[in-house]
Amino acid sequence: MRLSTDTFHILVGACVIGVIASYMIYGYMSDRPGEVEGGYELSAKFRSIDGITEGSDVMLAGVPVGKVTSEAFDTQTNNAILTMTIDEEYAFPIDSVAMIVSEGIFGSKFIKVSPGGDFEMLEPGDEFEYVQDSVIFEELLQKVILAAEAQRLKAQEERARQEN
Repeated sequence: MRLSTDTFHILVGACVIGVIASYMIYGYMSDRPGEVEGGYELSAKFRSIDGITEGSDVMLAGVPVGKVTSEAFDTQTNNAILTMTIDEEYAFPIDSVAMIVSEGIFGSKFIKVSPGGDFEMLEPGDEFEYVQDSVIFEELLQKVILAAEAQRLKAQEERARQEN
């Protein structure tokens, strides 16, 4: 039995969709909220926490050191407040940076801590002074598309001037 080209393309497309769906399901199942036993709490205020939820990992040099345990909204500053529970064996200098980063274009987001160089450490209940907000992929893509469109229009105008 020989498949037509259209049938073959449909089967390949269905397989690709199946693989993508299974990766998404795996990613969703592996990001279940978890507790850090015997940890202490730190917080951070962000303008945007897109992609971060309770249970998101807190990472230091690629190693999980805690979890996001709650998120709230500060009506005074219009910022999102994340509370993180950090494993007791880890300490961060007070000038450390809490960044919301992604595991790639379609990957889940997590908090990455970049340790500072100060000798004084953050204490339980302290707040990160330095933060970097979540980068929204759609906004970044829109900027790239608009820049390319502007450049294309500029090139068209230049060609029209040269023809006249």
